[in-house]
Amino acid sequence: MSNAEQIEYWNGKVGETWVLMQERMDRALTPVTAALLAAAAPQAGEAVLDIGCGAGETTLAAALAVGENGSAIGLDISEPLLSRARDRAEALLCEAEFIAADASEWAEDNGFDLIMSRFGVMFFADPQAAFSHLHSLAASGGRLVFACWQPASRNLWATLPLTALGTLLPEQPAADPYAPGPFAFADAARLATILEQAGWHDVACHSVPFTMMIGEGDDPVADAVSFNLRIGPAARAVRDAGIGEAAKPILANAVAPFLADGRVELPGAVWLVTALA
Repeated sequence: MSNAEQIEYWNGKVGETWVLMQERMDRALTPVTAALLAAAAPQAGEAVLDIGCGAGETTLAAALAVGENGSAIGLDISEPLLSRARDRAEALLCEAEFIAADASEWAEDNGFDLIMSRFGVMFFADPQAAFSHLHSLAASGGRLVFACWQPASRNLWATLPLTALGTLLPEQPAADPYAPGPFAFADAARLATILEQAGWHDVACHSVPFTMMIGEGDDPVADAVSFNLRIGPAARAVRDAGIGEAAKPILANAVAPFLADGRVELPGAVWLVTALA
């Protein structure tokens, strides 16, 4: 999917769905957000750029950390998500700025002490060119810190629904593992090479396993089914195949074994990537 296709995709129904799911997704990704912010460690007075900021969770946290003498800018291609981010900032009386832009091209500012992202960098059509451009936006010695998904085999939250629904879904063509998408940077060695060739140094990919909470509330299993039909790899496949109702009992049976203490949680794993300009 090209950058133009990504822009169209995230400004349509998908972007609107993610706005509706914002609070739900932020709760599901709490462990990743905590690890990202701990590694990024935004400091008072710093200038921060948040790539693929979505509805603003990480940008708002960075803005709080850098304070009134710092700055936090969130970039995203999705107008629906940015509108939600701006509403959240206004409600919090937060000075974070949210800009609709393709991060691989945006260059209205530079000298950022920290460039960060929670799952916002895996969709570039030309990742090396994009990271080279981001390098040009960093201050000397600036930090790059982002989270991206490890291989799908380590992310049961993504693979379990598709596996369970295998008999209902049409056979999928073999996908290019390096094409823009959630798992484009699953290969840590390849990712490190891309970053180094883009000018970054001291690149490190830290493995962070976690559990993603996909179901909670009065009926956690039903909530997990709803989550999978709206977010993640299975959601689009189910929608395209028109099997929503048939999928529900199958998904319920698949996730039920992962119910414990009123929550449905599935294993996941990310790379927490750090580098210096």
